[in-house]
Amino acid sequence: MCTIGVSRFDDEGYILFKNKDFARRTFEDRLVVEPNLFGVAGLATWAASDAANDVMSGVSLGTNPAGLMCADANVHGAEGNANYDELVEVALRTSGGVEEAIAAVQAAAASQPYLWANIIMIDADTSAVVEVRGSAVAAIPCSGATARSNHHLQLAVPGEQRGSPTTESRLVSAQRRLKAARGIADVLALQRSHDDGETGVCAHEGHQTVYSYALHRRSDTTTLHVVKGHPCRTDEPVELVVPVGSTWSTAAATGFRSGYPSAEATHLV
Repeated sequence: MCTIGVSRFDDEGYILFKNKDFARRTFEDRLVVEPNLFGVAGLATWAASDAANDVMSGVSLGTNPAGLMCADANVHGAEGNANYDELVEVALRTSGGVEEAIAAVQAAAASQPYLWANIIMIDADTSAVVEVRGSAVAAIPCSGATARSNHHLQLAVPGEQRGSPTTESRLVSAQRRLKAARGIADVLALQRSHDDGETGVCAHEGHQTVYSYALHRRSDTTTLHVVKGHPCRTDEPVELVVPVGSTWSTAAATGFRSGYPSAEATHLV
């Protein structure tokens, strides 16, 4: 269960955020750090399972040299379907932005069914939400700041049961806060927020927020703000320049992995 969103600021570029919520209380991220792709490795197995049995595939959040940034949020599992994190990697491995990424996701989903998900994406000019339900794909252009949680809006079936009891309240809270945000500080505050008592976008009931991320693109540089654990417990995310495209070097990639808050960050994926 996750909350994701994108926004654009007149003098601060554009941003994508994700709070990653797992039934497991702790998690150690693994990374994909390549000249043409940065990504947080996706998890193909259920988050509540023993860490020793984790199977990684795709990426759940990332960016490419064209300035495309993508993230996903779970909607529903379906036995035998491919991991939706693989679609985020498909999108980011294109050489272009949102339009090319949407086409790549549509082509991949036409070839095999995927677990249900929301995928949000943004580049320098446009942004969109892509709803994936098996092999069905709905691409929805964003009009301004946009958030999503763990249910579909366009592909939803009336009366359909939702997997997360907080998905609607988190969406309302995130959308309201994101619409009012004027910069990176407001987005980080959104990620720490508890607008529904003990829980909120920063989740403390059932599923727990195990990582929060904000990718911030200005000019040709992307900066990652990342917190391991509940973001409400720190006002100082780790801030790292993402080594991708023009900022890539072997030394930059090594420094990025060393500074990332995960015991598994230096393990190659």
